[in-house]
This record gives sequence, structure tokens and C-alpha cells, in this order.
Amino acid sequence: MITGFAIHGCGREALDLFSAMEKSGLKPNVITFTGVLTACSYSGLVDEGKFVFEKMKRVYSIAPTIVVDLLG
Repeated sequence: MITGFAIHGCGREALDLFSAMEKSGLKPNVITFTGVLTACSYSGLVDEGKFVFEKMKRVYSIAPTIVVDLLG
């Protein structure tokens, strides 16, 4: 669902779903983060994307393995 929101430019909805996922105790994986970061990129949510990117590394210890054009 997060990726679906991302490709349709619904960044806020993707972030809300990501937040609900975290609150429910589900651990996001690299695919989840790819979707969330893509959603932020497509929706112009640069600050939110930077926050999620840092959380990916700091909280979940997931090393970035792909490039998402967040700043472009």
C-alpha cells in the first residue's frame, strides 16, 4: 500500500501508513523504506524524507542500498 501511495503522489498517506505500521509493532524492511522515501520524493516532502532516511539507518540499522532522488 505504501508503494501504491508513492506512485500516485500521496506522500502524506504513505507516511501515515508507515507511522501506523511502526505503532502496531511491525518492523519495516528495505522495501518499506524504498516506498516511503519514494513517496516523500514524489510529493516534495524533503524534510520528512530526510527524517525517515535517518531513522532507517539509526533505528532499524538498515544500510541504504538504493538511491531515491529525494533532493532532485
